[in-house]
Amino acid sequence: MKSSSKKITSRFGKEIFVRRWIPNVCNQVILMVHGLGEHSGRYDIFSKYLKNEKVSLYAFDLPGHGKSYGKRGHIKKFDEYLDCLEDVLMDVRKDNLDIPVKLFGHSLGGLISLSFLIDRESKEIDSAIISSPWIKLAVNVPSYLANIQKVLVNILPGFRLNNRLEINDLTKDEDSNTNYKNDELVHDRISFKLYSEINNQIKSVIEKCCRIKLKILLYHGTEDKIISCESVKILSSKIKNSNTILFKGVYHEPHNDLEKENVFMKIIQFIN
Repeated sequence: MKSSSKKITSRFGKEIFVRRWIPNVCNQVILMVHGLGEHSGRYDIFSKYLKNEKVSLYAFDLPGHGKSYGKRGHIKKFDEYLDCLEDVLMDVRKDNLDIPVKLFGHSLGGLISLSFLIDRESKEIDSAIISSPWIKLAVNVPSYLANIQKVLVNILPGFRLNNRLEINDLTKDEDSNTNYKNDELVHDRISFKLYSEINNQIKSVIEKCCRIKLKILLYHGTEDKIISCESVKILSSKIKNSNTILFKGVYHEPHNDLEKENVFMKIIQFIN
């Protein structure tokens, strides 16, 4: 696979950073949406496992992440994520006419991808793969903190806190966790406004996800300490055309965990 990167201009006139991994022969595309605090470069591992599948891979840095525009860990409206995803999708389409495009979203990217399928109803997406979607946190936020946040979001919407992510909760693979820790493009910020927008969007997705008609693969690690694996169970009970896989003993990032060989085998089975 040949890897390259570029910047495209969003509908807001701001730059979105896009990475591409292109095989010599391509018969389908996967467009990937990353999680909170990370960036598109962390999905290079997909090119290793999918290099023989004739799949072109595209990934972009969300606003407030990686090399794209925006204040780290902050956004004014959740729809801005969907707008940027749509802009990237249209750019991908220019290079890949009449080729099926599959949407992949992990964690926050899973929530964004589900929201996109519900709200935009794009005919450009063939099917979707949703990994560890941010629907239900593994640990509930204390009610007093939630109440404080609801007040402060109106006073200091852009104020950012540490997202309190424990790096060792990402995977059981020490090398992967170390790479995350040393990655200069990774950040640990989340604003009051972003947290509020995420919570509002979760409610909307749970209510409306029954509208999704596309074929979807939902998967999650059973020992995820960040996002509860109940998330995919909630979704699968409402999305008729979904296939759910729970990876026993796996943490938050199945594609980077010790069981990743099995994870990619399931992904390959789904896309083929």
